[in-house]
Amino acid sequence: MQHKKFFYRLLAALLIATPCSTSASEPLPPQDNSLFSEEDFLNELPVVLTATRLSQPAREAPAATTIIDRELIKASGAREIADLFRLVPGFVVSHDNGYTPIVTYHGLSNEQARRMQVLVDGRSVYSVVFGGTKWMDLPLAIDDIERIEVIRGPNAATYGANAFLSTINIITRHSSETNGVFARVNVGNIDIRDGYLRYGNSRDELSYRVTLGYNHDTGFAGRQDSHQVRIVNFRSDYQLTPSDAMEFQLGFNNGEMGVDSKTLNATDEKSNKNHFAQIRWQHHLSTDENFSLQFYYIKEDTAQTYDIRIPVLGRVIANNSYKANRLDLEAQHIKQLAHDARIVWGGGIRRDSASAPGYFGSEEMPFKNLYYNNNLYRIFGNLEWRLTQKLLLNTGAMWEKTDLSGTGFAPRIGLNYLFNPVHSMRLTASHGTRSPTLAESKSNFRVPVYDSTLPTLPTTPSNFVSTLWKGNEDLESETITAYELGYMASLPKQGFTLDIKIYREELAGLIYMDENRVYDPNDYFDFRYEVSENFGEATIKGVETTINYQPLRDTRFTLSHSYTKLKSTLPKLLPDQGKRTAPELIFSFLAMQKFPRGINGSLAYYYVSESDGLGSGRPIPAIRRLDLRLALAFSGRKMRGEIAIIVQNALPDNDYIDWRDDNIFERRQYVSLDVQFN
Repeated sequence: MQHKKFFYRLLAALLIATPCSTSASEPLPPQDNSLFSEEDFLNELPVVLTATRLSQPAREAPAATTIIDRELIKASGAREIADLFRLVPGFVVSHDNGYTPIVTYHGLSNEQARRMQVLVDGRSVYSVVFGGTKWMDLPLAIDDIERIEVIRGPNAATYGANAFLSTINIITRHSSETNGVFARVNVGNIDIRDGYLRYGNSRDELSYRVTLGYNHDTGFAGRQDSHQVRIVNFRSDYQLTPSDAMEFQLGFNNGEMGVDSKTLNATDEKSNKNHFAQIRWQHHLSTDENFSLQFYYIKEDTAQTYDIRIPVLGRVIANNSYKANRLDLEAQHIKQLAHDARIVWGGGIRRDSASAPGYFGSEEMPFKNLYYNNNLYRIFGNLEWRLTQKLLLNTGAMWEKTDLSGTGFAPRIGLNYLFNPVHSMRLTASHGTRSPTLAESKSNFRVPVYDSTLPTLPTTPSNFVSTLWKGNEDLESETITAYELGYMASLPKQGFTLDIKIYREELAGLIYMDENRVYDPNDYFDFRYEVSENFGEATIKGVETTINYQPLRDTRFTLSHSYTKLKSTLPKLLPDQGKRTAPELIFSFLAMQKFPRGINGSLAYYYVSESDGLGSGRPIPAIRRLDLRLALAFSGRKMRGEIAIIVQNALPDNDYIDWRDDNIFERRQYVSLDVQFN
């Protein structure tokens, strides 16, 4: 019934937006290129790649898109990739236990933030076991990022299940653009000690780079959450022939961070190891046709246990360790069908595997290394068709089949009306899914007790003191149906762009842990455990605005604003709590200015209204934050560099709660020095 209503609404939107004088049998009028001068094309909005897998000007894409370019990345003063999304309307950045970054969009999220797909150069970094993104575990240096495209809205038709509320695609720099030696050092309070070293070279048709990195700080005051992370990243690009190009990447991440548990009254250190390998072949069949084949491998390895003794019971071990890997193969074909139509289509297969003795424990042997698999198969396609010289149609869909949730179909249809090179509107309707994670489907997290009188730890426990949660193999995929009306204005001569999005999102079958479902009188901790269930529904509607203004070559302003109204029915929440999981108002403003003698500065102000996070989150008062950056550029005969002073949360007496009431974000300041040797 929901699918029928969805397609009826799609058909109605299409009939309303399509001019009545146009029919399928009527030939299209010839293109009138006089409407678009050469200057208009040269000053066009940035090209986006993530909305449909086709290269499109932003005003022709069927979804609202925010682009974070290298200039914005630098001006933000961010040390962490996650911090950059404070610039995107509707996004909230916070931290959980162990100084773990959380990036959420439109609320309804716990610390895992499972309803957003994150890609790095087209490689999904959506966690195999829990979903979401482990931002601190990405083998990626912020200086190697070229830009970030954020699709603000469902994008399952392009990137499948889990591209549910939003899609983030982090695009790294081509290796030919990073020749020479580059070094950066950051030093500041909370024991900030970062170091990055990169070497790149090009020879004939081959270019490559190697990046080494180290990141360290002590996290929040009063918490055992200091962390240190080491990364190695390699990328090479090889032009085999005029028609064939190969891209190869390798990455490794190794880090330790402190974690503490109030429930167990214990602290420990978590060790994370992650690595990946990725290869992409692109073959240009002609100027109008392209084929690409991509394969990548990802491995996650996290080790962390709480080992404590409880009077009377004995030795209790809560094992949070897990190992996981992903194999993914995808083919894609782009073809220009006619002067007014082009298509992208393809397919892929994926295999996710995970072993988590604590999370996937059994009655007989909770620490047995059982591997669970989830196989995925997908076919996708998107057609871009210029119905008239002003009306553009984007229609596409993704078909998927997974072991955990069966088959799913995610269609989208979008119409863009180009009034002229300055003004445009878009109307989009889409349907998407989020499939259950392995943890939601297979978990059986039980806390075992061992006989502490024995000299060595036995292989099997003597008892269990608690079952914390269990998965549910009968879970169905979450669904979303979304409608978006957008307006975009681009005035290149004035250096001004405006993007407004009005939207409505209807979510059903939301998966949450129902902590009131099962009562167990033998449970030592709280006499109940949680079970994953499809029992949530929500409606999200609102307005998002983005403004970019560059009145002078050396002056630039960016502003984002979002107003969100959320209604949800989740049995475990109080009547008003479901409305507060998404902040009603979010605002960001970033100003950049270049001065004479190599001086440049930036100012960033962020405001997030009060909210109430799920999971370990707590009611959070409104957040106001001011970040400042002042830099001096210098150069020599064979080098150039910059020294900068960055202050985060510069407002006086403005320490704020960050997700949890025991996470207090204080003022941070550090000095950053970078040098490029050519």
